[in-house]
Amino acid sequence: MSETGIFTVIAFDVANDKRRRRLVKVLESFGERAQESVFEAWLDGDERRKLERRALACLDPREDRLALYALPKTDRQDIISIGPATITQDFTHWLL
Repeated sequence: MSETGIFTVIAFDVANDKRRRRLVKVLESFGERAQESVFEAWLDGDERRKLERRALACLDPREDRLALYALPKTDRQDIISIGPATITQDFTHWLL
Protein backbone atom coordinates (compact mmCIF):
# COMPACT_ATOMS: atom_id res chain seq x y z
CA MET A 1 0.00 0.00 0.00
CA SER A 2 1.26 3.43 -0.90
CA GLU A 3 2.32 5.80 1.84
CA THR A 4 0.94 8.71 -0.15
CA GLY A 5 -2.24 9.26 -2.08
CA ILE A 6 -5.86 9.69 -1.10
CA PHE A 7 -7.43 7.65 1.69
CA THR A 8 -9.96 5.42 -0.07
CA VAL A 9 -12.64 3.17 1.39
CA ILE A 10 -13.51 0.27 -0.90
CA ALA A 11 -16.78 -1.61 -0.38
CA PHE A 12 -18.11 -4.50 -2.41
CA ASP A 13 -21.02 -6.88 -2.76
CA VAL A 14 -20.20 -9.78 -5.07
CA ALA A 15 -22.77 -12.52 -5.59
CA ASN A 16 -20.48 -15.30 -6.83
CA ASP A 17 -17.88 -16.94 -4.56
CA LYS A 18 -15.28 -17.36 -7.32
CA ARG A 19 -15.56 -13.71 -8.44
CA ARG A 20 -15.49 -12.56 -4.81
CA ARG A 21 -12.27 -14.51 -4.10
CA ARG A 22 -10.64 -13.06 -7.23
CA LEU A 23 -11.68 -9.53 -6.26
CA VAL A 24 -10.41 -9.94 -2.69
CA LYS A 25 -6.98 -10.98 -4.02
CA VAL A 26 -6.89 -7.82 -6.14
CA LEU A 27 -7.95 -5.63 -3.21
CA GLU A 28 -5.41 -7.22 -0.88
CA SER A 29 -2.66 -6.09 -3.24
CA PHE A 30 -3.77 -2.45 -2.83
CA GLY A 31 -5.00 -2.10 0.74
CA GLU A 32 -5.96 -3.60 4.07
CA ARG A 33 -9.18 -5.40 4.89
CA ALA A 34 -11.23 -3.42 7.43
CA GLN A 35 -14.37 -5.58 7.43
CA GLU A 36 -15.60 -8.61 5.51
CA SER A 37 -16.56 -6.54 2.45
CA VAL A 38 -14.61 -3.34 3.13
CA PHE A 39 -10.99 -2.42 2.40
CA GLU A 40 -9.01 0.74 3.15
CA ALA A 41 -6.17 2.01 0.99
CA TRP A 42 -4.02 5.06 0.28
CA LEU A 43 -4.18 5.34 -3.51
CA ASP A 44 -2.64 7.78 -5.93
CA GLY A 45 -4.25 8.29 -9.35
CA ASP A 46 -2.24 5.57 -11.09
CA GLU A 47 -2.96 3.03 -8.35
CA ARG A 48 -6.67 3.85 -8.41
CA ARG A 49 -6.87 3.36 -12.20
CA LYS A 50 -4.92 0.10 -11.95
CA LEU A 51 -7.21 -1.15 -9.17
CA GLU A 52 -10.31 -0.22 -11.20
CA ARG A 53 -9.05 -2.12 -14.29
CA ARG A 54 -8.09 -5.22 -12.31
CA ALA A 55 -11.31 -5.19 -10.27
CA LEU A 56 -13.50 -4.78 -13.36
CA ALA A 57 -12.05 -8.03 -14.73
CA CYS A 58 -13.36 -9.82 -11.61
CA LEU A 59 -16.91 -8.47 -11.61
CA ASP A 60 -20.21 -9.05 -13.35
CA PRO A 61 -21.78 -5.56 -13.36
CA ARG A 62 -25.27 -7.08 -13.69
CA GLU A 63 -24.91 -8.79 -10.29
CA ASP A 64 -21.98 -7.24 -8.41
CA ARG A 65 -21.17 -3.85 -6.97
CA LEU A 66 -17.86 -2.21 -6.14
CA ALA A 67 -17.64 1.29 -4.66
CA LEU A 68 -14.49 3.35 -4.10
CA TYR A 69 -14.96 6.32 -1.79
CA ALA A 70 -12.05 8.73 -2.02
CA LEU A 71 -12.13 10.86 1.12
CA PRO A 72 -11.02 14.48 1.24
CA LYS A 73 -7.39 15.07 2.08
CA THR A 74 -6.86 14.38 5.76
CA ASP A 75 -4.05 13.88 8.20
CA ARG A 76 -3.47 10.29 9.20
CA GLN A 77 -3.96 11.15 12.88
CA ASP A 78 -7.54 12.23 12.05
CA ILE A 79 -8.46 8.65 11.09
CA ILE A 80 -9.62 6.49 13.98
CA SER A 81 -10.00 2.72 13.89
CA ILE A 82 -11.30 0.87 16.94
CA GLY A 83 -11.69 -2.88 17.20
CA PRO A 84 -10.00 -6.10 16.16
CA ALA A 85 -8.55 -5.56 12.71
CA THR A 86 -5.34 -6.33 10.93
CA ILE A 87 -3.43 -3.11 11.23
CA THR A 88 -0.04 -2.74 9.64
CA GLN A 89 2.77 -0.84 11.32
CA ASP A 90 1.82 2.25 9.29
CA PHE A 91 -1.58 2.40 10.97
CA THR A 92 -0.89 1.59 14.62
CA HIS A 93 -1.14 5.25 15.60
CA TRP A 94 -4.76 5.35 14.40
CA LEU A 95 -5.91 3.54 17.54
CA LEU A 96 -7.13 5.46 20.57
